[in-house]
Amino acid sequence: MKNSAKLMMIPFIFLFCLTFFNKNDSAQKVNYHTYKYGTHQTSMANGYYARPAEVKADGKKYLVTMTIRTKKSLSPYPVIVLSIDNQSPLNVQKKRHGSDYDYQYSFETADLKHEISSKIKINVPGVYKATHNISFVFDNHNLPKLSSASFHHAGHVKNEHENTDNDADALAQAKRQSQLAAQKQAALAKERMAQNIKNRLDNERNQKMFYYMILGGILTTLVLIVAAVFFVISARSIKKKQPENKKDKK
Repeated sequence: MKNSAKLMMIPFIFLFCLTFFNKNDSAQKVNYHTYKYGTHQTSMANGYYARPAEVKADGKKYLVTMTIRTKKSLSPYPVIVLSIDNQSPLNVQKKRHGSDYDYQYSFETADLKHEISSKIKINVPGVYKATHNISFVFDNHNLPKLSSASFHHAGHVKNEHENTDNDADALAQAKRQSQLAAQKQAALAKERMAQNIKNRLDNERNQKMFYYMILGGILTTLVLIVAAVFFVISARSIKKKQPENKKDKK
């Protein structure tokens, strides 16, 4: 009787495990915000991004899939990704979404709690062309769980009679590794700070160029309107003078 009960429990245990692992492996829908790089101001590229993103736990990293959706009137795929989180975009796919154009891509990261930087290129023929640095902040409330980190043992478990010199060597090695890690982190922080300054300056220059192009277009339109008005007035004046000239000849 007990054996029968155990056998009946096996399918339920299997179903529970299957459901649990599928939940961890399945992609989660995660919302995000798009900012100008180095600020918390919404980027002009914000409207190009379709939400939410898909986030899947792939071992010890997240695989994030995002979509840029643009209108047909802007030309096919006017926005492309040059880099995302200091890497080239993965699994790039270009496809249609009704009359719109979808540019879908992925990237891997071990941490979605910090800002993800990206460089994109916008090229709307005859209207606007520029490179922009932007950043994303993802909602952390619905992220799938990553695999737990594996721990590697340097050797067998020590017994009470093992020489204490091994402990000293391990401690010295750990100290050296900690110092190397600290130096590497300091170098990375310095490099990231320099990159942040460069990206901010590029962003400001591109923003100014965008406004100058708009202002130039407005001024050109005004000049054309004034020229057209002048042409119409001149044509009317010429027509009025022609009948007077005919009368004078008579």
